[in-house]
Amino acid sequence: MINEYDKINNSYKSKTFGKPQDIYTDNYWSTPIRSNIDQQIGNVIGKNELVKENLTYIEPKKNLEIACAPAYLLGEMAKEFECIGIEVDKKYKEQMEKYSNGAELVFGFFPAITKHWKKNQFSNIIALDVFEHIEDSTGFLQECNRLMVKGGHLIIQSPIILEDGQMEDKMFNALEHIWIYGIEDLKELIKENGFEVLKVDRYQVGHEQIVSIKI
Repeated sequence: MINEYDKINNSYKSKTFGKPQDIYTDNYWSTPIRSNIDQQIGNVIGKNELVKENLTYIEPKKNLEIACAPAYLLGEMAKEFECIGIEVDKKYKEQMEKYSNGAELVFGFFPAITKHWKKNQFSNIIALDVFEHIEDSTGFLQECNRLMVKGGHLIIQSPIILEDGQMEDKMFNALEHIWIYGIEDLKELIKENGFEVLKVDRYQVGHEQIVSIKI
């Protein structure tokens, strides 16, 4: 599958990625090849614990989760934070509300949907299994920076090629996964957009976590 990608420094960019509007608004969580919203719960509990260990509790104690389905993490965080979750397809709203614990749900594509939101309002911004789907990584990080208070934490879980070089074939889904970053390239990108990397962890290969602070 690697020949479907261009290698740029230590990262890979898909040559054949599709249009987000076609992929993520077409019953994405209802197709046979993916677990549905309810089935996703079992897949996210361990990853969510890694996130919760790295949240900051600075004021205003307000969190944003980007691509928040199944909304289980959102519901867990809502016990201690004011929370907003963004998801693409409104058709899953009722299913997600079972888990979101009253957190606000909004529907659309980030960062376009937040451009009118006021700046400096979130303590934590979380994006799990999102960053590999974003073509304009700089625009994504810049909007996270705009929305976040100084000292806030940006928590990304994504397929990242760490120093040991371990990766799985499924990391390279050329239709959906636009960027697979090498860790040094990703650190530099994060630094260029106003963050400092605090910590890099591995939940499992293909589900690495990078925690950054807005400086």
